[in-house]
Amino acid sequence: MSPTPVRRTLLAALAAAATLTVAMTVSLPAARADYPDRPIHLLVPYPAGGPNDVIARLLGAKLSESLKQQVVIENRPGGSGNIAAVTTARAEPDGYTIVLPAIAYAVNPTLFGNAGYTFDQFEPVSIVTKGPLVLVVHPSLGVKSVKELIEKAKREPGKIDYGSGGTGSSLHLAGEMFKKEAGVNIMHIPYKGTNDLISDLLTGRVPVSFMSPLIAMDHVKQGKLIALGVTSPQRAAGWPDTPSIAEAGVPGYAVEAWYAVLAPKGTPKPIVDKLSKAIADAVNSPDVKQRLATLGNVSVGSNPADTKAYIASEAKRWGELLTAAGIKAN
Repeated sequence: MSPTPVRRTLLAALAAAATLTVAMTVSLPAARADYPDRPIHLLVPYPAGGPNDVIARLLGAKLSESLKQQVVIENRPGGSGNIAAVTTARAEPDGYTIVLPAIAYAVNPTLFGNAGYTFDQFEPVSIVTKGPLVLVVHPSLGVKSVKELIEKAKREPGKIDYGSGGTGSSLHLAGEMFKKEAGVNIMHIPYKGTNDLISDLLTGRVPVSFMSPLIAMDHVKQGKLIALGVTSPQRAAGWPDTPSIAEAGVPGYAVEAWYAVLAPKGTPKPIVDKLSKAIADAVNSPDVKQRLATLGNVSVGSNPADTKAYIASEAKRWGELLTAAGIKAN
């Protein structure tokens, strides 16, 4: 029996769909093998000059060499990092829009309630680098050690301000952990980025802050700020004369700033894997590794699975701290 006209039409449609599927299956690996064939846009959630920006430009230059395509750095500040994250989540999942957030990415869903994104909207690519922060004070505060700062804060509860580059930033979280572990009441003053913070810190308008080593180093060398301690469990490379905060009187205190690369959800695995390997090669190359070390950071370059697990652990740790302290974004 010959097929009816309707059946013939259905069979023809199925055959065409099968042919298209085979064609797509054959063509996809070739397209992915050619990645990247145009510039990659690396979004930075904060203004130029801050730690994310410095690290993004260092990484971008090396990736441009290895991937043979320009990596364009785009600063998208605002919303405590949420604007850049949301922009990336909504981008085409083709590997040409990626973002380099810091710890705020992991805590903003807790901090804001609705940050505009969820973790399942991203493909974790790599933890680029990690490093401690430095607790610094303005000389006008009149303290020269962690112990003296704690004593002064206990004598004057609520009267000492500490600044950060924004609510939910690593600087803010380091301060909140210090308050909890040292048992002091110091007041958080959030700024719209590190550049705004450093201006007031250098004049003493806000006398205390946790700073990225790459921002703090020159100011400490010039005597404009005093380094009291680093947030790593032990003394940090490049800061041999500065004790860890744990060593200086707050046992167990440890905070690590980190910087990651994420892609939009649905970015093909071969592209994610290629980016991850390129990042690992870049940050572990001798010149970049040395440059990061001079900034007080260590190279990482983790694979996607380890990156996802690490961010999840950080989100849990800091989410619990913020929830217990009743801290929410204004």
